[in-house]
Amino acid sequence: MAENTADLDLGSEALSSVAAKFTMSGLGFVGVVLFARVLGPAGTGRYYFALAIALLLVRVDAGVGVALKKRVSEAGADPRPYLAVGIAFHLAWVVVVATATFAVAYYTSFLPMTPLVVTAVVAVLATVGLFQILNRFYAGLGYPSRSLWADTVRSVLTLGFQLPLLFAGYEAFGLLAGLAGGTLITALGVFAAAGVRPRLKGFGDTSEDLFVFARYSVPTAVVEDFYKRVDVILIGFFAGDAAVGFYETALRIVTPAQQLSGSISNALGVKVSGLTSLGQEIREDVVNTVAYSGLLVLPMFFGALAMPAALMRTFFGSSFGAGGAALVGVAGFFIFYIYQDPFATALESSDRPQFVFRLRTAALIIHLPLAGVLGYYWDGLLGIIAATLFVEVVVLFSYQYLSKRELGGIILPWPLWAQFGSAVLMYITIIAVRPLIALSWWLPVVGLIGFGAAVYFGTLAVLSPHFRLTLGNVLLPALRRIKERIA
Repeated sequence: MAENTADLDLGSEALSSVAAKFTMSGLGFVGVVLFARVLGPAGTGRYYFALAIALLLVRVDAGVGVALKKRVSEAGADPRPYLAVGIAFHLAWVVVVATATFAVAYYTSFLPMTPLVVTAVVAVLATVGLFQILNRFYAGLGYPSRSLWADTVRSVLTLGFQLPLLFAGYEAFGLLAGLAGGTLITALGVFAAAGVRPRLKGFGDTSEDLFVFARYSVPTAVVEDFYKRVDVILIGFFAGDAAVGFYETALRIVTPAQQLSGSISNALGVKVSGLTSLGQEIREDVVNTVAYSGLLVLPMFFGALAMPAALMRTFFGSSFGAGGAALVGVAGFFIFYIYQDPFATALESSDRPQFVFRLRTAALIIHLPLAGVLGYYWDGLLGIIAATLFVEVVVLFSYQYLSKRELGGIILPWPLWAQFGSAVLMYITIIAVRPLIALSWWLPVVGLIGFGAAVYFGTLAVLSPHFRLTLGNVLLPALRRIKERIA
C-alpha cells in the first residue's frame, strides 16, 4: 500500500533520485557516444527521427501516468482500481495506434521508414507506454526515488540489448528493438515491486476521477513532447540528418542538468500532492526545489560557451566539431526550460494542471511559426534553436507570474544567484587557462572540465551558506547511512 506522501523526506528522496538519474544519464551518454561513432551524424539522425515519432505516441500514456501518480499519492486513496484503469487504457491505446500506424505505413509514403523500423516503433510504444503507466503509478505510491532506480535498471537492460544489435548491423531497427526489450522486462519488474494488483470494483467511478485530472495531463504531455520533438522534425526538414545529429548529441551533453531538476521535481510532486490533499502549505518545498533545480545547468552553459567545439569533438568524434554552436544554443535554452520544472510540478500536483496545459499549448503555438520562419530564412539549425530559446524565456516569466498569483509570490531564492556568480567565475577561469592547454585529445578536455567543476563548487561553497547547510543536512546523513549498511 502507499506510503504517507505528506511526510516524504524531500531531501533524502531527491538525493536518491539524483543518484539514479545520474547513473541513467551516464549510461545513456555512453550509448549515444557509441551510436554516434558507429552510425555517424546522418545515421544517428535517422535513429532519433524514428525514436521521436515513437516517443511522441508514448506521451498519451505518460499523461495518464501523471494522473495516476497524482491520484494514488493522495491521502487515503485505494490504488487498485486506478491501476486497472491505467492498464486498460494502455491496451486500448496500443491497439488504436498500431492499427493506424501500419495502415499509414502500408498505404502511404508519409512515414519515411522501412516496415521493420515501423514495427519497432510500435513495439517501443507498447513497452515504453506500459512502463510509463506502471512506473509513475509506483512513484505515486510513495516511492519516487525507487521509480527512478527502476528507470536506471531499464537503461542498463536497454543498452545491453541495443549494443549487440547495433554492432550486428541492424542500425535504427536494432536500437529501437533493444529499447523495447529492455523496457518490457523492467515494466514487469516494476509491476511486481509495486505489490498492487488491479481491481475492477469501482472501475467506473475511478475512471471518472482519473479523467478529471487526465483531461489536462494527457494533452499537456502530448503538447509538451511534441513541442520538444518538433525541433528534431523541423531541423531534419530544413537542415538534414547531420544537423539532427548535432542537435541530439548536444542535448545529451546537457542532459545531466535536466536529470537533476527532474529528480528533485519527481519527489516534490509526490509530496505536494500529499500535502495539498491534507490542506497543508507547499511554498517552502517549492522554493527549496527552485533553489537547486539549476545547480548544474548554469556551469554547463558557461562550460559549453568556453569550449563548444572541443566538447563535441571529444565526446562524439571529429565530425561533430561543427555542432559547437548548437551546443551553446541548446545549453542556453535549457537554463530557462529547467527552471520551469518546479513550478509546473507544484501546479499539477496541487490539482491545478490546467495552468500547465495552457502555458505549454501557448508555447507550441508561438514556437511553430517562429521556428519555421527562423529555420527557413536564417539557419535551419541555429534558427530553430533561437526560436526555442525565445519561447522558453517567455514561458519561465509566465510561470513566475503564476507563482506570484497561485504560490504566494515570485520565487528567486539567493542560492540561485550564488550559483550564477560561481558559474561566471568558472567561465572566466577556464577562458584564462584554456590557451595554456592543447585541447586536441580527450584527456586535457576532461581535465579542464574537472578543473572547472572544482572552481564552480568551491566558489559556491564559499558564497552560499544555504548550499553548505544543504550538504550537511542531506548529503552527509546519506553518506553515513551508506557507511552503516556497508559495515
